[in-house]
Amino acid sequence: MERSTDIYNSVRRRLLPGVHGVLDVLIGGYALSDTPPEEYVGTLECSTSEAEELLATLGFSRNVVASLKVRVDGNVSDGSWVYRESLFADYQLHVTIHRAESGIQTYAHWEYSSIRHPYRHYLAREYSAETGVRMMRSVLERSENRSGISWNITASYRRYTWYISLLRTVSEPLARRVADVSDRFKGGLTEGKSGLFQRISATLRR
Repeated sequence: MERSTDIYNSVRRRLLPGVHGVLDVLIGGYALSDTPPEEYVGTLECSTSEAEELLATLGFSRNVVASLKVRVDGNVSDGSWVYRESLFADYQLHVTIHRAESGIQTYAHWEYSSIRHPYRHYLAREYSAETGVRMMRSVLERSENRSGISWNITASYRRYTWYISLLRTVSEPLARRVADVSDRFKGGLTEGKSGLFQRISATLRR
């Protein structure tokens, strides 16, 4: 399970930046998008495979057509999941997970279903981070005893590297520039590339 998940995420990181460039030029579309901080639900204290198993148990399915999500600090999503009451329901609960040192950080929003209302979904009509977060926290609270997976709400300044968190309060584009997020779009997004400040710090330590 863990191995297949790693392969799936690796393929998405490698292919979607190129797809994004083509869509942007041809139709102004996108295959990469942001994970905004207001969508933060909580941090699961488990592995990626355990988080995905939990989501599947709760009735979520992998959202294979979702764009690849990238946070302001350059952290790339490790999975996109969606819950619909039925295949042709009007709305869906979209959940994105990001692997971090503290655990699996979970983000969510409520939106039109990409199956039933693809155009409204694309335009983000009736999109709501607040509703998605409230719903997903309620789901996690109800499932915690049954699943055995604990979770907590981590303060914003603890979810990002300290300087990225500080820069976000001044300018999100500046924070992205310092983290080299835009440069990482070229040729695929990988976890190994470091931001400008990290490279400077590494140089000074030599």
